[in-house]
Amino acid sequence: MKALDDIIQFIKDHDRFVITSHARPDGDAIGSELGLALMLEKLGKTAHIFNADPHPRPYQSLPGIERIQVTHKVEGNYDGLFLLECNDLQRSNLQGLDQYFVINIDHHPKTEPFGDLNWLDDSAAAVGEMIYELAQPLQVQLTPEIATNLYVAIFTDTGSFQYSNTRAKTFLITGDLVNHGASPSAISQAVYMTRPYARLQILGMLLNTLQIHSSKIASITLTQEMLEKTGASANEMEGIVDYPLSMEGIDLAAFFREEAQGRYRVSLRSKNHYDVSTVAAHFGGGGHKNAAGLAVEGSFQEVVEKVVSELEKLVDANYEPPLEVAGQTSKPLTK
Repeated sequence: MKALDDIIQFIKDHDRFVITSHARPDGDAIGSELGLALMLEKLGKTAHIFNADPHPRPYQSLPGIERIQVTHKVEGNYDGLFLLECNDLQRSNLQGLDQYFVINIDHHPKTEPFGDLNWLDDSAAAVGEMIYELAQPLQVQLTPEIATNLYVAIFTDTGSFQYSNTRAKTFLITGDLVNHGASPSAISQAVYMTRPYARLQILGMLLNTLQIHSSKIASITLTQEMLEKTGASANEMEGIVDYPLSMEGIDLAAFFREEAQGRYRVSLRSKNHYDVSTVAAHFGGGGHKNAAGLAVEGSFQEVVEKVVSELEKLVDANYEPPLEVAGQTSKPLTK
């Protein structure tokens, strides 16, 4: 693959790198950043990580997490910038990136090749898989620290291997990461069983906002007032949208999060064949088939009506095909 070969050669020919990902970083962003930085350092390179926002609490025990610097602007003398999981420079919410040679690595299906070097693979379950693929051609021996970070990247971006982006190769890669020191039980506990008390408080409030919009669509809403009342942080909300999606019969879920007066960020999730990235794209957002996001302005009622209307169109435009299991066709498990 020429894109991968070009990146390998660029790494071999240069010494100083800066690494970043999208604003409000998730497990794939953070795990991939740390895994890549540790790999570069194994090669004797210098690698600095900058993010616009702090990491969520579940990732505080990741090896090397202390090396991530939170800032609004990147400065310094670097040979190249690794931009992970972003569809453009602005997605990072960092200033100063346009001065660097950009290496764009992403697995989102609609990302354009905007960098100086572009490695785009929408078949990859996570950018963490792509960083893993750098190790062998770079002759980097995976350490337990690298393996743990890349496992977290893949584990979280597949929804604990629940999303449709999970494939046989995903298990081959994560199996190898386990062989190199990643602990599935320790990672699962760190990611899902270290929630702060404030998150559980706010979860109770969120479930009280649950709305069923149709036989297949449900939503919950987070307001600034809820955050102020509980002291919870907005970046601790990862995975919340899965609660309405977990209901029997619900195939599409929306999590409306008030960012400021008249502006909402919306996380979308889906089961089965429903592609919520098309709904996100309608509002200028993006993501994957079963997990996407967008930002929209208006009053709360207007925002809900706009987004739910598009979700309803998605339901109307799609029939529910039979599931294919092990080469055989069967009826859907639920209606």
